[in-house]
Parts: sequence; C-alpha cells; structure tokens
Amino acid sequence: MDTISQRGGRPCGARMYIDRWVLVSQEITRVGFWPQSLFTDLKSFATNVDWGGVVYSPPGVPAPPMGSSYFPIENSFYDAYCAGVIIFNEKGNTIEVDKIITHIDNPNMYKVEFIQLSYGAKDMYFVLYGGPGESTHV
Repeated sequence: MDTISQRGGRPCGARMYIDRWVLVSQEITRVGFWPQSLFTDLKSFATNVDWGGVVYSPPGVPAPPMGSSYFPIENSFYDAYCAGVIIFNEKGNTIEVDKIITHIDNPNMYKVEFIQLSYGAKDMYFVLYGGPGESTHV
C-alpha cells in the first residue's frame, strides 16, 4: 500500500489519539508525551480543545503551501483533512465535535473549512484545509 496520499487518489491516513500521550494507529503506538509538570492547567481534564496547523518561512522567502497546496473543494480525495475528531469528557464518554471556530491569518493563501461530508456509508465532520501559499497555482 502506498503511504503517501496523492491529490485525487485514495487518501492515506493514520488514527491519532491524545491522552497526555500522542498515540498513533490501530496499535496505539506512543510517539509523544505531555507531562503534567509542563501543563499545570491540565491537572485533571481540559475544558477546551484546540488543534491546528502552521506553515512557516524565513523573512524574504515565499510562504509555503499547506495541505495539498490547493484550497479545499469539499472532497476528501482532493483535500488535506482531519476527520472523526472525538473528545472524551471527565467521565470517559465521547463528545462528538459538531462546531468549531476557525482562524486563518491570510485567507488569500490558506483556507480551512469545517463541514459534514459523507464518508462511505456514514456522515462525519471533516476539517478540510490547504492553500497554495505564495505559489502561483490555485
């Protein structure tokens, strides 16, 4: 199986879980840890969840593309995305994410959309993102 998604082809992805550890894939491989000593506000459970992406270039260097390097078109075969985001409450029950607040520093270079799309036989919420940066293709 190809492990790199190609725009317009079958998407490749990984499941990620965060519970003070960053856990990846079905095998739940530990790849990172946030100790309580670093995040003193997380003594028990969070009351807010944030996630996002950042692109960077040094001064004088054109801003790089993000995601597939194209603006989202609401198609998971073409767009970079996060899907099936689940949050657990203090009792360990899941809370489905059904609304978010988005922020984009430069909407001429990058876009993000939070929408409900059909994925196979079920509907799920997607965060679609991307943009050409300062390149010329759009």
